[in-house]
Amino acid sequence: MASVGPAGGNASSGLDVQGLVGKLVSADRAPMDARLTRQEVQVQANISALGTFRASLAEFQNSLKGLRDTADLHKMTIKSSNDDAVEVIASKEAQPGSYQLEVRQLARAQRLVSAVFSSDLDPVGTGKLTFQFGKLNPQTSNFDINGKSIPQVIEISDSNNSLRGIKETINKSDFGVRASIVNDGSGYRLVLTSALTGTANQMRILVDDAANGQSGSDLALLSYDVLGSRNLEETAAADDAVISLDGIEVSSPTNQIDNAITGLTLKLKNTTNNEPVHVSTSFDQSAVLDAVHGFVKSYNDLNTTMQSIAGVDQKTKQAGPLAGDPTVRGIVEQLRRVIGGSFGGINKEYVSLASIGIDSQRNGTLSIDESKLQNAVAGNFTEIAQLFARSGSASDPLVKFVDAKEATAMGAYGLRITQLPKHGYYIGAENGGLTNTAITDADNKLVVKVDGTTSAPIALTPGVYTTGNELAATLARQINSDAAIKRAGSSVTVRVIADQLVIESARLGSASRLEIVSADPGIKSLGLDPAVGIEGADIEGTLGNQPASGSGNRLIGEQLAAGLKVELLGGKVGDRGEVVFSRGVAEQLNGLLDDFLGAQGIIGTRSKGYDARIHDIGQQRDQMDRRLATTEQRLLKQYSSLDALLGKMRDTSTYLSTHLPGADGTR
Repeated sequence: MASVGPAGGNASSGLDVQGLVGKLVSADRAPMDARLTRQEVQVQANISALGTFRASLAEFQNSLKGLRDTADLHKMTIKSSNDDAVEVIASKEAQPGSYQLEVRQLARAQRLVSAVFSSDLDPVGTGKLTFQFGKLNPQTSNFDINGKSIPQVIEISDSNNSLRGIKETINKSDFGVRASIVNDGSGYRLVLTSALTGTANQMRILVDDAANGQSGSDLALLSYDVLGSRNLEETAAADDAVISLDGIEVSSPTNQIDNAITGLTLKLKNTTNNEPVHVSTSFDQSAVLDAVHGFVKSYNDLNTTMQSIAGVDQKTKQAGPLAGDPTVRGIVEQLRRVIGGSFGGINKEYVSLASIGIDSQRNGTLSIDESKLQNAVAGNFTEIAQLFARSGSASDPLVKFVDAKEATAMGAYGLRITQLPKHGYYIGAENGGLTNTAITDADNKLVVKVDGTTSAPIALTPGVYTTGNELAATLARQINSDAAIKRAGSSVTVRVIADQLVIESARLGSASRLEIVSADPGIKSLGLDPAVGIEGADIEGTLGNQPASGSGNRLIGEQLAAGLKVELLGGKVGDRGEVVFSRGVAEQLNGLLDDFLGAQGIIGTRSKGYDARIHDIGQQRDQMDRRLATTEQRLLKQYSSLDALLGKMRDTSTYLSTHLPGADGTR
């Protein structure tokens, strides 16, 4: 049978399969793509708004820096009528005041000059030069050694016995005396200048001449003994600084006076020639006011940002991208709660920001009553500090607030002392007197234990001690010079009480202990037998009617006052007023903002949520693209088959029309 239709070939109807399928896929994509785009635009707007909010919060936190700490608020303005004569420096303990002072005399160091030597290279002699520091006691005619300065022995041998060698040996020893050589035209002179000013730092130079006075040795020419030969010439006497402060004469071994006025350091530069210097100190109120204004402005800027991103525009009725967002709403509520908080349990006069003129407005901003604010800052600095900063204070001037912990609750705590802290000490035995005591270098060692630290063998400087006080000063100096004791931060004082040596630890509390571990017979003869001394005692008391633990002179609160730490500077047992601890508005706000802005904070968590949402939208787009790609392939296949079928049908129709007769009999 003959086949009907065209023979072979790929039939096509001319249908635009690609275009048709593309339109069908696009029509399917459009609603899904629009939905995902709307979601993405909204999330990106939220991310942008949250970033703006985060930046505004960070800027607001930055404005708190000048208000968070008492030291930032406690800035002093110092005025001096003569800065060239007196430089005044204030510490955080400084208080407002006005003073009048005269600089009558500057402190200076002693200078000694030798006789003329024909050469600085010729031998001078051999032996020992012993340098002591102190002053002549006019009442006892003894040289009282300064307990803070260590005597120094300089060995002079054949290798360094020239004037130049002695100079270099003294300078290399670096013990507080500077040596130089001056050629005055007639010969060479050794000049010795003390590095320490003040009358208590006069030099006494004892010479142990190895030549025993024989000719050819001039080492004795370098002696300067206020109790004997003075072969050196004093060209500059050691003097204390002397000032008149509000009519009271004050002296100091240096030209820096730290303790004449609490919190002020006076650096003396020149005498004033009977011209008084007027010094005044006052709180820098302008710095506090500027900080408060910066705080209010930054908060109002933050409020504007919050309204724009989370509020509704009253004109356009357009809501911000984070309108109704619980994160923003929660942050705003917490900030406003702190700003409106009460400090009635802390302060007596300024119990809120409103009480100093900072009021909240209906639109959420803060306003300032300038007159009210200025009067508050000028009136009571302590309460202003407690209103804004992390601060503490004590009503008793001999009690110092030290610290508090994060767990310490704000409030006023009554302080009661039931036991004063005590030093550990050792009392030597009676030995019949401590005058004209001879100590030899073969029988002069002892080992002590101070606050639990054992010293190396301590050698008491050989010699004859004319008084017990001289002996006590030397013993204290040499114990305090021990490397182990210095490293442990310990030290002692030594006094003579009723002809007995009393060694006392500088530390207070139960860790304060003294013990003579071992002693040579010559030391035992002073009454210092190996024995354990009397242990110190810690302070005892209560804070806020709650038990407190004592350590030295510091009392640490427990229970409700947990972490509150105070230091007793003096006084007696009994009620000692109140200790107040406050976390002011700025400190509380800073803590909140740290939580909000931290890596694990609420804003960071919310930001991560938005990032996850963007990632999820991206995944939905990927899924949509994969599904539509599959649909497109299926449709292409279907419509390509249809196109081929239509093409065949068209070819068949053409074939039939050309091979079959028509109605009129034609082909």
